[in-house]
Amino acid sequence: MNRANLITGLMLLSCGLLLSACAMFRITDVNNRHSLIQADSSRPHATVYFIRPKTEHPMGFAGNVLDVEADGEDLMALAKGEYTMVRLKPRDVRVTLRNRTQVRGRWELTEMARSRQFSFEAGKVYFVLADMFNGEFRGVHFTPKAISLYEAKHAVQHLEPAGQARQHPIAKL
Repeated sequence: MNRANLITGLMLLSCGLLLSACAMFRITDVNNRHSLIQADSSRPHATVYFIRPKTEHPMGFAGNVLDVEADGEDLMALAKGEYTMVRLKPRDVRVTLRNRTQVRGRWELTEMARSRQFSFEAGKVYFVLADMFNGEFRGVHFTPKAISLYEAKHAVQHLEPAGQARQHPIAKL
């Protein structure tokens, strides 16, 4: 009996440690070699935050990482419940959000993509929200939506900062 309790206790402790370790890792990943990333922060750049809110319930495949493209080139993989910040070269940029989803109750996956043109100016801060639309049998897609600082502060209250947003969280703006 004591041996069984010891094994059960060790199993629970191991599971708890494993879950804690998983919670420390962020999934969002920025492609720092993207041609629009301004690596030298002393050069002119626009500061752009990308925000992906949590959802009330799991969404299946649409809950996986969201691919963010800038001018047709992969910029980042943005995880649900996280936000990040990048410094982009000032210019007009077409931002595209891509995700996979199920459509019409079939098992096949469909790629959804929605784009929007942004004009990023040097010295300014922008907030781009991955605005989710659940079309039920038509699938889930995300649209890039410009929001204000006030809306961004509200949107990230329960989100985790990732990448450069850890050093420059929206709450401190």
